[in-house]
Amino acid sequence: MTGHAGGAAALAAWWLYTLNAMVLALGVSWGLYSLCDYGYSFWYPTLDIEEHIREYGPQNRYRRDFERLEAEQYQALFHEIREAVHNNGEGLENIHYPNRLEQPVPLLREAEILHLRDVAHLIRLGTVITLIATCLWWPLALWVRHQRRPAAGTRLIALAVPLLGLAGWLLVAGPEAVFYQFHIWLFPPEHEWFFYWQDSLMSTLMKAPVLFGGIALVLSAGVAILTPLIYFTGLRLAGRGSPASA
Repeated sequence: MTGHAGGAAALAAWWLYTLNAMVLALGVSWGLYSLCDYGYSFWYPTLDIEEHIREYGPQNRYRRDFERLEAEQYQALFHEIREAVHNNGEGLENIHYPNRLEQPVPLLREAEILHLRDVAHLIRLGTVITLIATCLWWPLALWVRHQRRPAAGTRLIALAVPLLGLAGWLLVAGPEAVFYQFHIWLFPPEHEWFFYWQDSLMSTLMKAPVLFGGIALVLSAGVAILTPLIYFTGLRLAGRGSPASA
């Protein structure tokens, strides 16, 4: 193998292994954070979700009395949604809250149920991708082990270019615009995914998209912490040696 070809193969191996470690870190972070309902009990007071519900609950055009519930009931409703979307969307239509007469009222409208089933599909896809990343972790580590280590500057550029591109997009367009663009890419165009707070108790309950920003921060921190751990552990198990040689 020529020097240029060998260098390209080494860089490709390193880049793919690093990307795989990041994907695996995101999958693990997502799975662990979901176990505590994405920190909803923390974000509820932190983001003033109760005040948000008190303001927009009475304005809802389809449901009544949602603003009369207690904090524990809102957290329980979010838990039910989380359980459903992690179970292929099963049970979404059975989520109810009591009105002032203690009669059960369906929390979600049909459009919201359809959207959350799309979310459930993405979560299933994410689970599959995480499993694939887990299976590739060891083979990619072995591949990196048998390649000459790319220069530090080359590795830095290869990693920084896509990350800086994403950061630039976020700075220019803004996080909200990026969030909506991902929705356009990920969800079927014929399915509604944008819901006004006055039309959707789901969006009101989540103070969407504000809550998702908090969740994204935690997931980003999880990726930042777990990626080096996964990266160096894989190389050690593959016999690469100390982290300093990676």
